[in-house]
Amino acid sequence: MQLLNTNVAKTTEGTITVEFHGEGNEFIAVRMASGVAADDSAAIARAKQMMVQTAAFGEASSSGAQGEGVSIDDTLAGETDSGTGVI
Repeated sequence: MQLLNTNVAKTTEGTITVEFHGEGNEFIAVRMASGVAADDSAAIARAKQMMVQTAAFGEASSSGAQGEGVSIDDTLAGETDSGTGVI
């Protein structure tokens, strides 16, 4: 993916989301606890580290890890705050 744009969004729920936008409408979002990054540059660096770790170790388990085969919509729906629709 050729990176075209990167956005960092901080939420009131104590998370930071780093969005990597690429050509052809490709998009990767990494969400983390806000305490792991003091500023946008640190958040971007941490998100990149998380992606590298996921790529390197994500295939290591063949035991059917939690979340395997679950859509992102189902995952996010399970994270909503007590039915308020707030993630």
